Amino acid sequence: MIVYKVGNERRYIHMYDPMWIVNCSAKDIECLFVNKIGYKAEDKDQALQFQKVVTICFQKGINSESMWLLKWREIEKEEFLKAEKERKEREEKDRIARFTCVQRLAEEE
Repeated sequence: MIVYKVGNERRYIHMYDPMWIVNCSAKDIECLFVNKIGYKAEDKDQALQFQKVVTICFQKGINSESMWLLKWREIEKEEFLKAEKERKEREEKDRIARFTCVQRLAEEE
C-alpha cells in the first residue's frame, strides 16, 4: 500500500504487483518519482522493485494516459518480420537441398 499525504488529506493506493504502476496517472507517477517510496527494513526489496518501475515509467512516459502500447506494437512487428525473414531463408535452403538431392539421384540412375 502506498500512502500519499498532503496536510490532513491522505490517499491510499493498494498495489500487489509493481507493474500495476503503469496504470497510474502521470501525476501520480511523477509524485512517486519525486517523493521516493519509504519502507521498513524487511520490505526493502519489494519497495525497491516498485521504485524501479516508477523510475522507468517516469523516464519513458509510461502511464494510464499514454499510448505506450504503440511502442510495443512496433517492437512486435519488427520481431515478426525478422522471424518471417529467417523462416523464408530456412525454407529456401531446404528447397535447394531437396533439389540438389533429387538432382544427384537422377544422375545416379
